[in-house]
Amino acid sequence: MRVRPALSLVRRSLVGLLLQPAVIGALYLLALTAWASRAPFVEANDHALGPQARGVGEMVAAHFADDIRKMAIAIACAAAAIGASLGLFSAGLVMLRDRVMRRSSRAGKQRARATFIVLIAVHAWLFAWGMACAPQAYVESFYARGGVRRALQVTVTDLIGARACFWLGVAAMVLYVAGPPSGWRALPGRVARRLRAVTVLLPLRAVASIAAPLATLALSVLVVSRLPSASAAPASKPNVIILAADSLRADRLDPRTTPHLCALADRGTRFDRAYVSLPRTFPSWVTILTGRHAHHHGVRSMFARWEDRARDMDALPARLRKEGYRTAVISDYAGDIFGRVDLGFDDVLTPTFNFHQLIRSRAIERQTPMMPLLDSRLGRAAFPVIREWNEAARADLLADEAADEIDRLRSSPFMLTVFFSTAHFPYAAPAPYYSRFTDPNYRGRFKYHKPVGLGGDDDPDAADVAQVRALYDGAVLSIDDAAQRLIDHLERRGLLENTIIIVTADHGETLFDNGHGQGHGDHLFGDEGTHVPLVIVDPRKNKPRREGSIVRDVDLAATIYELLGVSPPSDLDGRSLAPALEGRSLAPALAYAETELWMGDVPALPDALRLPYPPLSRLTEIDVAHDHEIVLRNEVTAVTTVARHRMVRDERYKLLYMPARSGPVYRLFDTTSDPAELVDVSSIHLDVVSRLKAELWRWMLMDPKMMERGGFLVPRELGETVDGPLPETIRIDSESPKGDLP
Repeated sequence: MRVRPALSLVRRSLVGLLLQPAVIGALYLLALTAWASRAPFVEANDHALGPQARGVGEMVAAHFADDIRKMAIAIACAAAAIGASLGLFSAGLVMLRDRVMRRSSRAGKQRARATFIVLIAVHAWLFAWGMACAPQAYVESFYARGGVRRALQVTVTDLIGARACFWLGVAAMVLYVAGPPSGWRALPGRVARRLRAVTVLLPLRAVASIAAPLATLALSVLVVSRLPSASAAPASKPNVIILAADSLRADRLDPRTTPHLCALADRGTRFDRAYVSLPRTFPSWVTILTGRHAHHHGVRSMFARWEDRARDMDALPARLRKEGYRTAVISDYAGDIFGRVDLGFDDVLTPTFNFHQLIRSRAIERQTPMMPLLDSRLGRAAFPVIREWNEAARADLLADEAADEIDRLRSSPFMLTVFFSTAHFPYAAPAPYYSRFTDPNYRGRFKYHKPVGLGGDDDPDAADVAQVRALYDGAVLSIDDAAQRLIDHLERRGLLENTIIIVTADHGETLFDNGHGQGHGDHLFGDEGTHVPLVIVDPRKNKPRREGSIVRDVDLAATIYELLGVSPPSDLDGRSLAPALEGRSLAPALAYAETELWMGDVPALPDALRLPYPPLSRLTEIDVAHDHEIVLRNEVTAVTTVARHRMVRDERYKLLYMPARSGPVYRLFDTTSDPAELVDVSSIHLDVVSRLKAELWRWMLMDPKMMERGGFLVPRELGETVDGPLPETIRIDSESPKGDLP
């Protein structure tokens, strides 16, 4: 007979628990999280993977199920915690409304029902605000689906906007708490009576004794925060900050897209013709910080093997650290390369690139209902993998993190590298930047960003091209504003006059210029991918000027060594640009470059101008011995190295070397009369071809692993041992070898 009362008590307790605001919120967000996770982890129509999606999905399910389970648990815990907070907040709004309306506090199911309704409204507001602020993260679930979902996202982003979304939500909460309009006339009197009731409880003298010190303290904090802080770094050792942006073209150092960086350039030396030698992020950064070309430092691919990354790079940060400098690098998603090679940084505040992180990132990306709550400082602290999102590269947040790092470093002379990713495709800048230059009437596939995958895209039309360029310009502008935040922080801390600031990029970006496609590193037609900005502002040298001589990425390390008075390595490939900062002329120099892996179709390169090889998925494998990183397979090194295009250029002419099945192809462009590089003049200027060809081969043969054979640059072990015509001897089997990515 006692069982029934006990069951009834348990039931009432359980119902009472479920009616608690925190539990309501937790269950609500957990349900949305489960709904968002219902689709396969890797969908068969995944655009980024294209036809390889099914194989990758099977591989993920077979080898990374544990990672998926752990992320599911972590996301569920986060959903419960965030949902509980939203539930309590919603219950607070309900309670405030009851107090304002002089209604007795609701209890039980009535309170739970009201809390649930308000919870849905609050979450919808946060969701709309998040979508308006960073619409790229919502495209897959809304805009790309078309119909009502597309209309909803366009309404939120174009008709309402981020700022209006925020204030409409605040106004809605105020109106809800205030109650029906019929009772608004009595509100001022009620508020005044409550304030009088509170002040009666405290003697005026006590209030004054508390308020006066608090006001004085607040005023003091305000004044002190505005005063510059003295730097502890000795004046004899200037600090160095490299402000770099991924994919930043030289022609975007312009008042339209970079007004703050242009103002900074006017205070120092601006090098108008700076070139990188391998326009992909990983090898380019190693080149910049070592002062050596890729065939000397060994990192020649975004998927460099462990043995190529583990060698002693003798890089700039390592040498400065030995001289008493504190060194750090900070970046978002494109900066994951810094954690894969030891360049001597004390602090590496960047994402990590391996398959585990790709799985975690994908798990978070699927949680659209939680997106506005995760894409925040707190969310990034709980899930650092969010830094890997290329749809959430917030330049302002990175600048704030860099400012915090400066405060940690400034007790000693320091070198800080800040690498912004927002200008890298998919050019996903937050509001208001993504719409700053775009056509508000555009409704094509690239409205919010320009994703690039392995599945291939239809050719863009004129409207698409204009949209992509506008998205890119908005991303650049967001970086410019973020860079100024950092410069302002240096000034407030009293560090600006003792800090050398360098502005540059790892490579440029081709934006459908002259039929050359979009991206970087695939070919060497045009200067858009290799021509980068370079500005050096040394406050000790007050001679602002522009330098028109050719300078290279390998020159930057040598320049910093000289400016800081630090002994450089003896085997640098570059020369110091310090004389230009003092107004002296630079000796003429040649710029060299090579392409990297072809990661998909390259419309600008017809088959007649390339040595074809299998797609990226069959060139790479997972290195299980080194944290499941994705690396280039050893057996494809030969073909991918031989197939690279190379170039050399002087002040006027540019010569391309392109290995093809029919033999090596050379093209010469007069960049003075033909800056678009559309007309091959090799048959007209045979003397120029001969001169530059000799210089190019001299540079290519500086690679100790390569030799010339039959007019091709080939690996030495093949050239010395393999008989038969080239390039047939360097073909690799079309079958997918065991152990690679599907």
